[in-house]
Amino acid sequence: MSWTRLLDRLLRKVLAANRKASATASTDAFDRLKAIADEGIMPFCEKALGFTPTDYQAKFLLDTRQFEAQCWCRQSGKDYSASSKLFWFAVENEGGQYAVVGPSLRQSKLVIRKINNFIQNKLPKEIPYAEILVGRKTLRTKVALVNGAVIEAYPCNPDTIRGPTLNGILATEFNFVKDDEEMYDAILFTLGTTNGFLIANSTPWSRDHIFYKMMKDKDFEDFGRHPVNWQQALEPKGPLKKNVLEKIKKQLAADPWRWQREMEAEWSEDDSCWLPQSLIGQCQDSILEIRVIDKRHSFWVVN
Repeated sequence: MSWTRLLDRLLRKVLAANRKASATASTDAFDRLKAIADEGIMPFCEKALGFTPTDYQAKFLLDTRQFEAQCWCRQSGKDYSASSKLFWFAVENEGGQYAVVGPSLRQSKLVIRKINNFIQNKLPKEIPYAEILVGRKTLRTKVALVNGAVIEAYPCNPDTIRGPTLNGILATEFNFVKDDEEMYDAILFTLGTTNGFLIANSTPWSRDHIFYKMMKDKDFEDFGRHPVNWQQALEPKGPLKKNVLEKIKKQLAADPWRWQREMEAEWSEDDSCWLPQSLIGQCQDSILEIRVIDKRHSFWVVN
């Protein structure tokens, strides 16, 4: 090997080491954020993220069990609270690796968007968000903190989850994920070497799904189960507005089964439906995304 090639290789190693060191180097801003996180998740939500959790959100946030399931109605703040908890874990644990999975990559990225909103718009003024992020900017598919922790959105594919070693997974709208048994097996193997945590949340859809078992089956009693319906989420106890609830109730008057699923947070199936919900769920393709082409039309395209 020539001296030129040897020097070039050594230079590359030095540059790579410097990039790695800078990516995990703490900053004063991050140290201030970490100090708040050290006080606990409730002070973190209030002082760092700018919101006071409701009673049912607090019950979920303070649950320390390794596996948790949130069966919450619409507009109850399930992703908001789950994103808060995931972000808190990332701040608290240096080098932690976390994943978000959902029925599609688009839905996984919505959680990243919520965390980015916390970072950009909710942190105290004395914590400039650029100083807590690697590269000093937010990204669409992952959150990379200067303590080496990463939260990344993954597509709905068991093979992509089975590969990395992860410290925690948030499975959003999990009752709508197809190949649920295979996905759950992949999650367990991924968390097996780190003793990591799983948060699975969803509104109800199909009983023929592992999320239903997480909430109802005796074999899953080790799960922290957190059911929330519209009565619990209605203001002033929760974020659901009374005027919005009235509109939803009126719109769903002809579809009581949907009202029961989405607002009562209970499983139900329309007996008049031609296709069962479990079959509809198996027809999903996580690669496909709905793109709005104009104000009147939209259709499926490959992402």
